[in-house]
Amino acid sequence: MATRIAIGFVAAFMFGIAAMMFGLPVSDRAADRSGDWMVVLGGLVMTGFAVFATFALVAVLRIRITLDAAMLDATVVDGHSWFLMPHFRSVRLRLTEIRSVERRCELFRQLGLGSMRDAVSVVTTGGERIGLFSNTLGSSDTLPLDEVADAIAAAAGTHVTDDGTVRANGPGLYGAASSSWAEVPLDTATASKARRAVIVTAQIFGTILILAFALRACF
Repeated sequence: MATRIAIGFVAAFMFGIAAMMFGLPVSDRAADRSGDWMVVLGGLVMTGFAVFATFALVAVLRIRITLDAAMLDATVVDGHSWFLMPHFRSVRLRLTEIRSVERRCELFRQLGLGSMRDAVSVVTTGGERIGLFSNTLGSSDTLPLDEVADAIAAAAGTHVTDDGTVRANGPGLYGAASSSWAEVPLDTATASKARRAVIVTAQIFGTILILAFALRACF
Protein backbone atom coordinates (compact mmCIF):
# COMPACT_ATOMS: atom_id res chain seq x y z
CA MET A 1 0.00 0.00 0.00
CA ALA A 2 2.85 2.40 0.81
CA THR A 3 4.36 1.80 -2.65
CA ARG A 4 1.02 2.45 -4.35
CA ILE A 5 0.55 5.69 -2.43
CA ALA A 6 4.09 6.84 -3.23
CA ILE A 7 3.76 6.20 -6.98
CA GLY A 8 0.33 7.81 -7.06
CA PHE A 9 1.73 10.89 -5.31
CA VAL A 10 4.63 11.10 -7.80
CA ALA A 11 2.25 10.86 -10.76
CA ALA A 12 -0.08 13.53 -9.35
CA PHE A 13 2.86 15.81 -8.49
CA MET A 14 4.31 15.53 -12.02
CA PHE A 15 0.93 16.22 -13.62
CA GLY A 16 0.62 19.29 -11.38
CA ILE A 17 4.08 20.56 -12.41
CA ALA A 18 3.21 19.99 -16.08
CA ALA A 19 -0.06 21.92 -15.71
CA MET A 20 1.77 24.79 -14.03
CA MET A 21 4.34 24.92 -16.84
CA PHE A 22 1.63 24.90 -19.51
CA GLY A 23 -0.10 27.72 -17.67
CA LEU A 24 2.96 29.98 -17.35
CA PRO A 25 2.90 31.33 -20.95
CA VAL A 26 -0.64 32.66 -20.53
CA SER A 27 -0.38 33.80 -16.90
CA ASP A 28 1.43 37.06 -17.70
CA ARG A 29 0.65 38.42 -21.16
CA ALA A 30 2.94 41.41 -20.66
CA ALA A 31 6.02 39.24 -20.27
CA ASP A 32 8.51 38.40 -23.02
CA ARG A 33 7.14 35.45 -25.05
CA SER A 34 10.43 34.41 -26.67
CA GLY A 35 11.15 31.72 -24.09
CA ASP A 36 7.66 30.19 -24.00
CA TRP A 37 8.67 27.26 -26.19
CA MET A 38 11.16 26.10 -23.55
CA VAL A 39 8.48 26.18 -20.86
CA VAL A 40 6.03 24.25 -23.06
CA LEU A 41 8.73 21.71 -23.92
CA GLY A 42 9.43 21.25 -20.22
CA GLY A 43 5.71 20.73 -19.66
CA LEU A 44 5.61 18.03 -22.33
CA VAL A 45 8.58 16.26 -20.75
CA MET A 46 6.95 16.37 -17.31
CA THR A 47 3.71 15.05 -18.80
CA GLY A 48 5.63 12.13 -20.28
CA PHE A 49 7.16 11.30 -16.90
CA ALA A 50 3.73 11.63 -15.25
CA VAL A 51 2.17 9.20 -17.74
CA PHE A 52 5.05 6.77 -17.17
CA ALA A 53 4.48 6.96 -13.39
CA THR A 54 0.75 6.40 -13.94
CA PHE A 55 1.45 3.26 -15.98
CA ALA A 56 3.81 2.07 -13.23
CA LEU A 57 0.96 2.53 -10.75
CA VAL A 58 -1.33 0.48 -13.01
CA ALA A 59 1.29 -2.27 -13.07
CA VAL A 60 1.64 -2.31 -9.28
CA LEU A 61 -2.13 -2.43 -8.84
CA ARG A 62 -2.56 -5.30 -11.31
CA ILE A 63 0.35 -7.55 -10.27
CA ARG A 64 -0.91 -10.38 -8.08
CA ILE A 65 0.81 -13.57 -6.95
CA THR A 66 -1.13 -15.95 -4.71
CA LEU A 67 -0.59 -19.47 -3.38
CA ASP A 68 -3.01 -21.98 -1.98
CA ALA A 69 -2.59 -25.61 -1.02
CA ALA A 70 -2.35 -26.79 -4.63
CA MET A 71 -1.96 -23.86 -7.07
CA LEU A 72 0.22 -20.90 -7.98
CA ASP A 73 -2.04 -18.21 -9.43
CA ALA A 74 -0.51 -14.97 -10.70
CA THR A 75 -1.12 -11.93 -12.87
CA VAL A 76 2.22 -10.48 -13.95
CA VAL A 77 3.55 -7.89 -16.40
CA ASP A 78 4.19 -9.09 -19.94
CA GLY A 79 5.93 -6.27 -21.80
CA HIS A 80 4.31 -3.01 -22.89
CA SER A 81 2.97 -1.19 -25.94
CA TRP A 82 4.79 1.45 -28.03
CA PHE A 83 3.21 4.04 -25.71
CA LEU A 84 4.61 2.17 -22.66
CA MET A 85 1.19 0.93 -21.53
CA PRO A 86 1.92 -2.31 -19.62
CA HIS A 87 0.51 -5.63 -20.81
CA PHE A 88 -0.32 -8.48 -18.47
CA ARG A 89 -0.50 -12.27 -18.57
CA SER A 90 -1.93 -14.90 -16.26
CA VAL A 91 0.09 -17.78 -14.80
CA ARG A 92 -1.68 -20.75 -13.25
CA LEU A 93 0.35 -23.79 -12.22
CA ARG A 94 -0.17 -26.74 -9.96
CA LEU A 95 2.52 -26.73 -7.28
CA THR A 96 3.36 -30.33 -8.22
CA GLU A 97 4.31 -29.06 -11.71
CA ILE A 98 7.03 -26.73 -10.34
CA ARG A 99 10.44 -28.39 -10.51
CA SER A 100 12.53 -25.42 -9.35
CA VAL A 101 12.41 -21.73 -8.47
CA GLU A 102 15.35 -19.71 -9.79
CA ARG A 103 16.59 -16.15 -9.44
CA ARG A 104 19.44 -14.17 -10.97
CA CYS A 105 20.87 -10.66 -11.30
CA GLU A 106 20.64 -9.12 -14.77
CA LEU A 107 22.93 -6.31 -15.98
CA PHE A 108 21.60 -4.18 -18.85
CA ARG A 109 21.91 -0.76 -20.44
CA GLN A 110 19.05 1.70 -20.64
CA LEU A 111 19.35 5.15 -22.26
CA GLY A 112 23.09 4.54 -22.46
CA LEU A 113 23.43 3.97 -18.71
CA GLY A 114 24.22 0.71 -16.97
CA SER A 115 21.68 -0.70 -14.55
CA MET A 116 20.79 -4.01 -12.94
CA ARG A 117 17.78 -5.90 -11.73
CA ASP A 118 16.92 -9.10 -9.89
CA ALA A 119 14.59 -11.56 -11.61
CA VAL A 120 12.76 -14.71 -10.54
CA SER A 121 11.31 -17.54 -12.62
CA VAL A 122 9.96 -21.05 -12.16
CA VAL A 123 10.78 -24.15 -14.19
CA THR A 124 8.10 -26.79 -14.65
CA THR A 125 8.56 -30.54 -14.53
CA GLY A 126 8.21 -30.47 -18.32
CA GLY A 127 11.22 -28.15 -18.65
CA GLU A 128 9.28 -24.94 -19.43
CA ARG A 129 10.68 -21.76 -17.86
CA ILE A 130 8.14 -19.11 -16.83
CA GLY A 131 9.48 -15.68 -15.91
CA LEU A 132 7.47 -14.06 -13.13
CA PHE A 133 8.83 -10.61 -12.36
CA SER A 134 11.92 -8.48 -11.80
CA ASN A 135 13.05 -5.58 -9.62
CA THR A 136 15.27 -2.87 -11.10
CA LEU A 137 17.88 -1.30 -8.81
CA GLY A 138 16.36 1.81 -7.24
CA SER A 139 12.88 1.11 -8.59
CA SER A 140 10.03 2.68 -6.64
CA ASP A 141 7.72 -0.28 -7.35
CA THR A 142 10.02 -2.87 -5.78
CA LEU A 143 8.33 -6.18 -5.06
CA PRO A 144 9.38 -8.54 -2.23
CA LEU A 145 11.27 -10.82 -4.63
CA ASP A 146 13.09 -12.88 -2.01
CA GLU A 147 9.97 -13.49 0.07
CA VAL A 148 7.87 -14.46 -2.96
CA ALA A 149 10.54 -16.81 -4.33
CA ASP A 150 11.00 -18.48 -0.92
CA ALA A 151 7.24 -18.89 -0.47
CA ILE A 152 6.77 -20.49 -3.90
CA ALA A 153 9.72 -22.83 -3.35
CA ALA A 154 8.48 -23.87 0.09
CA ALA A 155 4.96 -24.53 -1.20
CA ALA A 156 6.33 -26.59 -4.11
CA GLY A 157 8.67 -28.57 -1.85
CA THR A 158 11.84 -27.32 -3.52
CA HIS A 159 14.41 -24.57 -2.96
CA VAL A 160 15.46 -21.31 -4.62
CA THR A 161 18.43 -21.65 -6.98
CA ASP A 162 20.76 -18.68 -7.56
CA ASP A 163 21.72 -18.54 -11.25
CA GLY A 164 24.33 -15.82 -10.74
CA THR A 165 24.80 -12.59 -12.70
CA VAL A 166 24.32 -12.23 -16.46
CA ARG A 167 24.32 -9.52 -19.10
CA ALA A 168 20.79 -9.16 -20.49
CA ASN A 169 19.22 -7.03 -23.21
CA GLY A 170 15.71 -6.03 -22.16
CA PRO A 171 15.18 -3.44 -19.42
CA GLY A 172 12.06 -5.16 -18.09
CA LEU A 173 9.86 -2.11 -17.53
CA TYR A 174 7.19 -2.37 -14.81
CA GLY A 175 8.66 -5.60 -13.44
CA ALA A 176 8.42 -7.74 -16.60
CA ALA A 177 10.69 -10.80 -16.56
CA SER A 178 12.16 -12.77 -19.42
CA SER A 179 11.24 -16.44 -19.82
CA SER A 180 14.47 -17.14 -21.71
CA TRP A 181 17.52 -17.56 -19.48
CA ALA A 182 20.04 -18.64 -22.10
CA GLU A 183 22.77 -16.15 -21.08
CA VAL A 184 25.94 -17.58 -19.56
CA PRO A 185 26.54 -16.37 -15.96
CA LEU A 186 29.56 -14.13 -15.39
CA ASP A 187 32.40 -15.31 -13.21
CA THR A 188 32.52 -13.94 -9.65
CA ALA A 189 35.21 -11.32 -10.26
CA THR A 190 33.59 -9.96 -13.44
CA ALA A 191 30.14 -9.91 -11.83
CA SER A 192 31.41 -7.98 -8.78
CA LYS A 193 33.19 -5.45 -10.98
CA ALA A 194 30.12 -4.96 -13.16
CA ARG A 195 27.87 -4.50 -10.11
CA ARG A 196 30.21 -1.85 -8.67
CA ALA A 197 30.28 -0.04 -12.03
CA VAL A 198 26.48 0.09 -12.15
CA ILE A 199 26.24 1.44 -8.59
CA VAL A 200 28.90 4.10 -9.22
CA THR A 201 27.14 5.14 -12.46
CA ALA A 202 23.84 5.52 -10.60
CA GLN A 203 25.51 7.60 -7.88
CA ILE A 204 27.22 9.90 -10.40
CA PHE A 205 24.00 10.36 -12.37
CA GLY A 206 22.07 11.16 -9.18
CA THR A 207 24.72 13.69 -8.13
CA ILE A 208 24.56 15.40 -11.53
CA LEU A 209 20.77 15.68 -11.27
CA ILE A 210 20.99 17.20 -7.79
CA LEU A 211 23.59 19.73 -8.94
CA ALA A 212 21.50 20.61 -11.99
CA PHE A 213 18.42 21.29 -9.84
CA ALA A 214 20.53 23.29 -7.38
CA LEU A 215 22.00 25.47 -10.16
CA ARG A 216 18.55 25.95 -11.68
CA ALA A 217 17.22 27.10 -8.30
CA CYS A 218 20.06 29.62 -7.96
CA PHE A 219 19.55 31.16 -11.36
